[in-house]
Amino acid sequence: MKYYLGKIEEINGDMEYTDRFLFATRGKPDRYVKKVAREWRGSTNADWDADQAGYWSDHTLVRDDGWREIPQEDFEVLRKYIAVL
Repeated sequence: MKYYLGKIEEINGDMEYTDRFLFATRGKPDRYVKKVAREWRGSTNADWDADQAGYWSDHTLVRDDGWREIPQEDFEVLRKYIAVL
């Protein structure tokens, strides 16, 4: 099992938000973060916009903003303060 800090970016007009979350997976982290982006606001594959590289939910674009591997020790500390998905 490897441990990660992921980021989701939301764009709503001129407003941009970045949310961070923790996750652990034995699989590919990029696939996991893309799945989180799709489900962040209840989007489906039909909501994908290839030009914007994200999923539309009403008037908000949601896309993955990357991830980075972190040590398990850091994961255990951060999970007290950041959502684990």
